[in-house]
Amino acid sequence: MKTAFVNGNIRALDTENGVYEAMLVADGKIEALGSTADIRRRAGSAGRVADLGGRHVLPGFIDTHLHMMDHGIYGLRTADLYPARNVEDVVEIMQAWLAEKDTPDGQWLEGFGWDQDLYPGAQFPTCHDLDRVSVRHPIMITRRCGTICSANSLAMELAGIDRHTPDPAGGEIRKDEHGEPDGVMLESAMSLIGRIVPKLSDKETIKDIIAYAAQELVSLGVTVAHTEDFMSVGDKKALMHAYLELQEEGRLPLNLVLQLRIHQPADLDSFFEFGFKSWDSFGRVKIGPIKFLGDGSLGAWTAGLNEDYSDKPGDRGLVYYDQDELTSLVATVVNRDFDVTIHSIGDRSTELFLKACAANMDEIKRKGFRPSVIHSQIMNPGIFDLYEETGAIAIVQPMYVHSDWKIADARVGSRMEYSYCFRKMLDAGIAVTAGSDLPIESANPFHAIQVSVTRKDLTGEPAGRVVSGGKDRPAGGAQTAHAVRCSGVVRRGPLRHA
Repeated sequence: MKTAFVNGNIRALDTENGVYEAMLVADGKIEALGSTADIRRRAGSAGRVADLGGRHVLPGFIDTHLHMMDHGIYGLRTADLYPARNVEDVVEIMQAWLAEKDTPDGQWLEGFGWDQDLYPGAQFPTCHDLDRVSVRHPIMITRRCGTICSANSLAMELAGIDRHTPDPAGGEIRKDEHGEPDGVMLESAMSLIGRIVPKLSDKETIKDIIAYAAQELVSLGVTVAHTEDFMSVGDKKALMHAYLELQEEGRLPLNLVLQLRIHQPADLDSFFEFGFKSWDSFGRVKIGPIKFLGDGSLGAWTAGLNEDYSDKPGDRGLVYYDQDELTSLVATVVNRDFDVTIHSIGDRSTELFLKACAANMDEIKRKGFRPSVIHSQIMNPGIFDLYEETGAIAIVQPMYVHSDWKIADARVGSRMEYSYCFRKMLDAGIAVTAGSDLPIESANPFHAIQVSVTRKDLTGEPAGRVVSGGKDRPAGGAQTAHAVRCSGVVRRGPLRHA
């Protein structure tokens, strides 16, 4: 049966950005757009009519970076630490989780979502805190950024971590005043714990987790998701088969682009062995780029910067590769017919990657690839030039404005002029797409739109004034739609203008 949706504001996002009154839908597909009278006529007397009552209709949203497996795992199998507002809360939540699940001795306990920036004194949960939860269960809890974890003493013992364990490249095992590991693992050091945590390999369990996450995304209007899942399972082939079987079973309600993350160069072989290449399609599943880790997070002072952190002199964060290593890595990947992307928050990390792409530009262009940078938060004018030279895509997260406004100015100071500067990037001709980074942030596209327009978090903070068009305007009200032109994260006090 055909259905005529009439009396609406249907935004086609076509080349003319057309807005139509009505649309005709048959068998789940849009057949026509036009006026209410025209669409009623096309539907005929047997057609069903749905009056939109002036409501807006938008095409399905595309989320260009998230983690479906992690979202499902954290939602179904992991303690939720987002509500914690101090380390004691973290301990109590983990104790309640242990009691609720009645986990046998020796099995792992995991939690996700803590954030020391919300705690008094920015205190990190340590092994001593987690030992209060249990000394009979290994415990790993991950910070909300996904790049830092804390472990209890048993977990460190199982991982063979002691005062003599060297820091891995691109990471740090934090030590106390006596030189003993305190349980906090930064960046690549996370893998020392993570690699011994049992990962899912059962295909049916993986399918159930993906289906759970997919239904949540569709309920939010997301119809295409670029998802990074392969580091979240113990069997990459089981995951690939899970995607394809869900599609065959009619349980994959959206299109997926798979971002293929590696932790270190040796991980490349596991993808090369599949026999596919970037942008191969398997029905609703498409192979995307191989993803590198370039640096860490702003909240943990591990994003790789060219200059010291403003609130931590002498510290410029971490980068995983030097220039020669990254240039060689890009060449290896592109020569094997894979596109490239990177997790990069700091300006130093982004410069290294874009320069590596520039050095391989002939081959990248010959194969029709287009590099991208996931996050690209802290920028500088030179990075704008590199984006232009490489034609790279910036995959930004508007919801980081929601999360970072309380810390960003302290971290990078005057560099805020070229940070979170989405309007400036668009005006410079950079191709900008948006992703949620679920489960790090909300995947609700309207949350991201609200934050982008108001430059405030979802609670309306900070109160005060915003700068737009060179003029100081009251926050809130009709003027807030223009605040997206601010280059920095909205905060208390004056803002620099983009």
